[in-house]
Amino acid sequence: MKIVIAIDSFKGSCSALQACQAIASGIMRYRKDIGIYQLPIADGGEGLLQILDESPSLPGKVKRSLNVIGPYGQAIQAEYFSLEGQKTIIEMAQACGLELTPKAQRNASKASSFGLGQLVRHALDEGSAHIIIGLGGSATNDGGIGFAQALGARFYDKDERLIPTPACGEDLIRVARIDVSQLHPEASTVRFEASCDVNNPLLGSTGATWIYGPQKGANTAQLTELERGMENYHRVLTQALGRDVNSTPGAGAAGGMGAALLWFTNATLRPGIELVLELLNAKKIISDADLVITGEGKLDEQSSYGKAPVGVAALAAANNKPVIAIAGSLGEGAALLHQHHIDAMWSICPRPISLDDAMQNAQALLADTAESLIRTLTVGSRLSSQ
Repeated sequence: MKIVIAIDSFKGSCSALQACQAIASGIMRYRKDIGIYQLPIADGGEGLLQILDESPSLPGKVKRSLNVIGPYGQAIQAEYFSLEGQKTIIEMAQACGLELTPKAQRNASKASSFGLGQLVRHALDEGSAHIIIGLGGSATNDGGIGFAQALGARFYDKDERLIPTPACGEDLIRVARIDVSQLHPEASTVRFEASCDVNNPLLGSTGATWIYGPQKGANTAQLTELERGMENYHRVLTQALGRDVNSTPGAGAAGGMGAALLWFTNATLRPGIELVLELLNAKKIISDADLVITGEGKLDEQSSYGKAPVGVAALAAANNKPVIAIAGSLGEGAALLHQHHIDAMWSICPRPISLDDAMQNAQALLADTAESLIRTLTVGSRLSSQ
């Protein structure tokens, strides 16, 4: 029997690699004759580089770093990967992530995506022909204005004064004109792909500002001003660039970076897990397996909306492989995941247990659950042969 363990992290407890290792150890305690392939995964947002770094199925990657301007003007050393010579993999959170700043100091009005633009510009200058950007975990709500500035776009206010760099969310209301004559010449020709696991538009009650602004440190008054600025910014860019991207699913991702990528690079927005599995050559790995084990910290109805385990299950189903999911907890609506190719689900909690206890002992619980799982499968195999 060959088993692929393609599991996401149990946030706050263990990384995806640690979860894979724990499950593998539990299986091997009972059955040492099983072939196991560990495939740590992520949904393509924050943590993308860690997953790719840990994966044995992504050879030839070269980790690089660049000093950039962080979300609040601080100096940041951001990492990224070069792959196969002309492919670059960038994680937005490395340059302007929410976790780069303590919670008490976060202020969405002041945050800029300039650092991400610096990473992309560097990749373009290095001759990259294919740039993959993991969106998610950003501190910004600037519609990508800082990103565009780093690529060479210039923004002016109504008095024809140049808006200084790095611009941030509170500057959007001032934008009256854009000049793209000095935009990096390769920005529109290089292949861009971005992981995007939300379908939010740029504007409105379900847009970038109102849905994600609060977690980035914006209060109600700031949200109102940020939305006014985003509406103004959208109006100016739509007129200047001749493309209204507001309603494109994912335009509101990462504080409007989805929209900026569509405007300034003609990027394709793709489900994050789809991109990750493609990078990891997961189709070939899963096609050689007899069973796929996937999972993450919690499985519930929301897991069907672009979460990593469902993406794994879809790929497994396309190759006619059974899927078992292991989770810290099975929440409301988890049974709906059977409709998304997850054949069976196991919780790691063997008894009534506190959240703190489960999180502190996640790896041991994963190993025990995996052992119980493989014992059950072995019994089933013996019964079916009688």
